[in-house]
Amino acid sequence: MQKKDYVRISEILPLVKSYLSSDISAIIQQRVREFESMKNSSEEILYSELCFCILAANTSAELGLKTQSMVGPKNFLTMERDELRNLLKSVHYRFYNVRSRFIDENRWIAEKLPWLVRNEKPWELREYLVENLKGIGYKEASHFMRNVGIFDFAILDKHILRMLSEESEPKKITSPSRYYEYERELIEKCSEFSLKPGILDLYLWYIATGKIIK
Repeated sequence: MQKKDYVRISEILPLVKSYLSSDISAIIQQRVREFESMKNSSEEILYSELCFCILAANTSAELGLKTQSMVGPKNFLTMERDELRNLLKSVHYRFYNVRSRFIDENRWIAEKLPWLVRNEKPWELREYLVENLKGIGYKEASHFMRNVGIFDFAILDKHILRMLSEESEPKKITSPSRYYEYERELIEKCSEFSLKPGILDLYLWYIATGKIIK
């Protein structure tokens, strides 16, 4: 599918509706089941997924996946910071200094993740991640939670913000309150589909990029 990141929110509703009864929906539902199964993963796997969301921020999902694969789940928890930094640099990862530091300094959360993703209330969990982890804002926290089977939140990346804007420039998130505002706007405009925001995001991502990644 050709990229359609120029599509505005007013054009998205019929597109999403058409995909609900297509082969794309079957692929997305399979991805949803994969995300749901992630919730029962080990702390090593869950922390690797959190690191993927840190790595994908302000880069791309493809680069995040490539880097996640190169590092491997165990190394996210055990590799020395300098060694991790050098590995990120070797795969031409742009933010190798700061992201290796974030990954190293966030390791304390790993042992808590299995309990948190299975037991914590979604809104409280997102706030906890944002307030306590380096390199995790509302987008990254929402991304991580979606990828471990918690679909309550919108993932407002540049593609989605461009869709929400009726102007040539995409909307910008300058504060938590702005994120909440745009999240509510997206959920309200697409409420007719009875899809949780994290699942709707997969359809929107497909419309914007022609891909279904994670």
